[in-house]
Amino acid sequence: MKKLLLLLMTLSALLLARNDVPSCYDALKIDGPKGAAEKELFILVDQTTQLDKNMMIYTYKNMMKFMKNSYRVTIASFSANANGKYTDVAYSGKLEALLPNSAKHEIAKKKLRKYQGCMNSQYRYAKKKATKALVHVLKGANKKLPHSDIIKSLNDIAKYIIKPSQSHEKVVLLVSDMMEHSSITSFYTKGKLKKVNTDKEMKKVKKSGYMTDFDGAKVYVIGAGMVGKNSYRDSKTLKALTKFWEAYFAASNAQLKAIGTPMLLEDLN
Repeated sequence: MKKLLLLLMTLSALLLARNDVPSCYDALKIDGPKGAAEKELFILVDQTTQLDKNMMIYTYKNMMKFMKNSYRVTIASFSANANGKYTDVAYSGKLEALLPNSAKHEIAKKKLRKYQGCMNSQYRYAKKKATKALVHVLKGANKKLPHSDIIKSLNDIAKYIIKPSQSHEKVVLLVSDMMEHSSITSFYTKGKLKKVNTDKEMKKVKKSGYMTDFDGAKVYVIGAGMVGKNSYRDSKTLKALTKFWEAYFAASNAQLKAIGTPMLLEDLN
């Protein structure tokens, strides 16, 4: 357990310094704006949840809203520690802030042209790399995985990825059916989603020690209660599932903005 904790802390420190997008300021030896990202989007993909085409497009479209200067995007996947499907950060990249106009006058015209070309290339590079990572994690989902350890995974991600982030504003898009099936608790009975009792389940989570802190992040969920083509979730069961997660996020210092069952009808902001 101590070795695992040390590993997670090391990975957290590495992620803070990580940027999958090369710096134009470093390449051109220009003193550029420093500091944390204005806003960061965390896309967290449950590897037990397979999205349809429309929901994949929704996820991509909202990711692209955060592909802008001084914004960061982080993409991570999670499930139970089975068949290599452990928590993994597939992409974390920040597009650099633009130089203020006053600073541009102090740079030679030739170098300024290179800078402008580099910043355009940086956007294209980040878009391509983030898109490849997103497609990889979305298509890597497998409904046949035996367990869905959502609560434990969210605890790890919030503690070692979201909270340590220095970004000024944090937004989470959680892609998951939100149907816990682990050693902590199970939302299933006889192979079917049960009507979740919020009070009982919250007691189990608190007892497990896996309540967490999302550092005030805005949270959106897509895919909740999602099932295959020939299955159905009644409205009362979905309402009970939603009620539990509303209580969980309220107790985890998160601003839950919306839960899609399964689709969201609003964009992220």
